[in-house]
Amino acid sequence: MSYTFESIAQLEHSKEFAKLHKKFHQFNPLKVLRVSHFEIRHSNVLGWLIDPDENHQFGSFFIKKLLSRLITRSENEEKLETIDYLPFLYSSLTDAVVYREVKTSTGRFIDLLVELPSLKVILIIENKFHALESENQLKDYLNYIKTQYSDYTIVPIYLTLASDAPSHPEYWSLDYHDVMDIITQHLELNSEVIADNIHDFLSYYTAILREELVEDNESLEMALKVYQMNQKAIDLLFVIQHQELRKQPRFKELYIGINDLSVNEQSALKRIYEKKKKTIDYIFTIGSNVLRQAFLKFAHIEELPEEVYNAHIRVPNFILPEWLDFEDIVGKPEAGYWLGYGLIIWFERTWNNFLKINVEVGPVPYENRLQLLSALEDQGVSFRPSAKLEGKKYTKIYTELTYINDWANKQKIVEGMEKLYNNDSFNELLAQIAVAIENLKEKEKGRYEVDFREDSILDTGSTQRRIPRDAFIKFVLNQGISEEYYKIQSHNASFLVPVFRDLEKVYGPTRMKWWWHDSTFTYWFERLKDGRLKLILELGPLVAEKRLLIVKQLEEMGVSFSVKSKQPTARYTRIFSDSTVINNWEDVEEVYQAMEELFGQVENRNLLTIIKSLG
Repeated sequence: MSYTFESIAQLEHSKEFAKLHKKFHQFNPLKVLRVSHFEIRHSNVLGWLIDPDENHQFGSFFIKKLLSRLITRSENEEKLETIDYLPFLYSSLTDAVVYREVKTSTGRFIDLLVELPSLKVILIIENKFHALESENQLKDYLNYIKTQYSDYTIVPIYLTLASDAPSHPEYWSLDYHDVMDIITQHLELNSEVIADNIHDFLSYYTAILREELVEDNESLEMALKVYQMNQKAIDLLFVIQHQELRKQPRFKELYIGINDLSVNEQSALKRIYEKKKKTIDYIFTIGSNVLRQAFLKFAHIEELPEEVYNAHIRVPNFILPEWLDFEDIVGKPEAGYWLGYGLIIWFERTWNNFLKINVEVGPVPYENRLQLLSALEDQGVSFRPSAKLEGKKYTKIYTELTYINDWANKQKIVEGMEKLYNNDSFNELLAQIAVAIENLKEKEKGRYEVDFREDSILDTGSTQRRIPRDAFIKFVLNQGISEEYYKIQSHNASFLVPVFRDLEKVYGPTRMKWWWHDSTFTYWFERLKDGRLKLILELGPLVAEKRLLIVKQLEEMGVSFSVKSKQPTARYTRIFSDSTVINNWEDVEEVYQAMEELFGQVENRNLLTIIKSLG
């Protein structure tokens, strides 16, 4: 087999592998006791923290904070109407009683039951730590408690690692980020008065949660590097101990090779794996992650530039490249929000094996947020009314699902992503976003608003998104652009003006293949996925010396450039772009008039005058 023992030996020479192994083998007594591996032990810790009479010195701090998190999560907003939650905020809750492993009439066991006698409230907490729901599990628990506490308000809670949605509509959502934040806050506020042994225990426990919940970019990069350099060795060591993977076609050849190994060789590999188990598991999980690989292929198919996406292993996320034009309108979000942009799209795998696409308005300044949400609402985008209240930060404006029957099959996941991305309702949303922001731009300019018409023909679902040929031909003829100076390709139509060719005599052609002409500058119209028409003027990849000379001259005449654009290694620099909404892409006259309007912009005309002076 091609998977040699020499390749495994190479792992010992990997500096990144050694660093990861050291990280995962830092001493933590709770890991020694294997607390992190079993859901029931996490339930024991939670029960201890929630009980105000326990010896953790929290009093009722933890249960009060848990309830406040519960009522402020956006997923639970609609359920607030079903209970009187204000007493949660002012009651002492010192009478809370915690029950563990409560047996139902069907023989199942509820993880945690918390009785609040003074409020006549009972909490059901179903704890899912690396586990999935059983059939009718949540329904069974709720029905049983309703019979036992008929005169109580029942609040069923679904606690998971990553905010997985419960299958039962009456359950409230909570996740371990909330648990970790509450404990961390308590430790920070009360470190001087907490007993050392309790402080140490809680610090070790939050370290376990942080390892599960907090993405360490440095570790992710190291894991990806180790996997890419040592994939054969990592795959072999992992799959030899995971026989359940035999059913996956991608490991078929590997298992054939394993079957050819002697018993002693297989035993030796298993011993190596056991010694490095945590590290190998992490590297394999990151490196072979099919969702991430599928997203990278999706990004390639859709021609997404690297700067507009993050191929995260659990929630790969991106924005449309054209959204970069909206930053002044949308506003800058709080630090640490996804890609640093106020709108975001992401894919995720749900607990019941669906692929989900989400679109969210993030934590931008309230003024920007309010006007954007109002403009979206005017275009028919629906969301919770409370999203427009000051203090709200995150608002999902779109979600859609598609079922994936084989999560080990990259192609099926890619197909699912393409299906969701090219869904009519998703493309309608993109058009609504574009029109909403266009309206906001027009308001800023003091001009008329562009109305979104429900009956308009927004062919944004088309894979090709073609520029109407007749409209572009009419434009070039009106501008006196001869046939050898323009070209129509798929969803863009590019063209030159004579001065661009004239400048080649002074500055030379490009140093690499560029468009169809290799000239100094180029214009192109692009049909964007959200239904807009965009005009771009770009300086091409000339020889560095000549390119920098043009940049310097343009800058002296008032044209602004980024620091990156002035580097010798820079290739393309966009010096003008603007866009406008097209309501009906089948209307040649509308598209033509939009082209004329964009090309006739004062800023563009001034730039052309400046460029002509370069010769």
